[in-house]
Amino acid sequence: MEIQSVTLTELIKHRNTHLHDHETYLHRGFFSTRFCSETASQSMLFEPIRIDAIALILCTEGCIECSCNLKEFRVEAGSLLLIPPKSLILGRGSSSHYAGQIIIMDTGYLSECNFNVSRFTSFMVQQHVDNSCIKLTQEEQSRLMQSIDLMNQVISDEATSPFREDIIRSMVEMLIYTVCEDFSRHSTNEESGNISRQESYFRQFIHELSAHYAERQGVGFYAEKLCISARYLTTIVRRVSGLTVTDWMNRYLIMEAKYLLKYSELSIQEVAYRLSFPDQSFFGKYFKQHVGVSPSHYRNNQ
Repeated sequence: MEIQSVTLTELIKHRNTHLHDHETYLHRGFFSTRFCSETASQSMLFEPIRIDAIALILCTEGCIECSCNLKEFRVEAGSLLLIPPKSLILGRGSSSHYAGQIIIMDTGYLSECNFNVSRFTSFMVQQHVDNSCIKLTQEEQSRLMQSIDLMNQVISDEATSPFREDIIRSMVEMLIYTVCEDFSRHSTNEESGNISRQESYFRQFIHELSAHYAERQGVGFYAEKLCISARYLTTIVRRVSGLTVTDWMNRYLIMEAKYLLKYSELSIQEVAYRLSFPDQSFFGKYFKQHVGVSPSHYRNNQ
């Protein structure tokens, strides 16, 4: 089974066959749907997928367990999980009854709004590194659900209006800023508007790495992307994160390898080529060095 790569365009294209539930709302670069234990088999959340957009998962009842880029999260009632673009995600219920809301927003659509996408992306990357799942207060959850419900209501009303698009964009913008405010309030770090230059470079590095890790580029490639020297990039990444550039590259590459071995029908040789290894033997040695077992053993025993 190949890992499904989800884009907003594909969701809209297949809405009649896969997203026919009356609580699903689609509008250009915005997608919103309810999920619950009774319809888990129909929910995209419970299949391994790659989110090619910004995603929010709000659990309103019960509890779900979610793996995002191989990091495990327990999303309990009242908790909000923030997922960066191009993440690998797999959810599963961990209580007899659970329910929640999934929101997915295309970054291209967000750029059409009166919204600073680059600033939000930087903020989101840092949350992904530090704390991407927060427990909302009852007031915060109510405010967020009110924003979502109002937006869904406007989207479902297809009456022609010269202001409809502007209203929806404004609502999406308000939703994103509400989420940013909630995460900032719960953040364990002091998240101010004036981050250090080194933190800014680190966030840019993670952003570039998430887009290019499968190409197995070297430190110089990312340094050039950030317009700094490779030596300086190595220094600030270790100083900010406690890990080296190579550590981060290995993390992302192993994450992708594990998902391909576990969820795709690609042969091990095809996985090796997909991840830019010269051959299966080289990939096997690399995988065993970092995971402790061979790719075939991992595939057959996980």
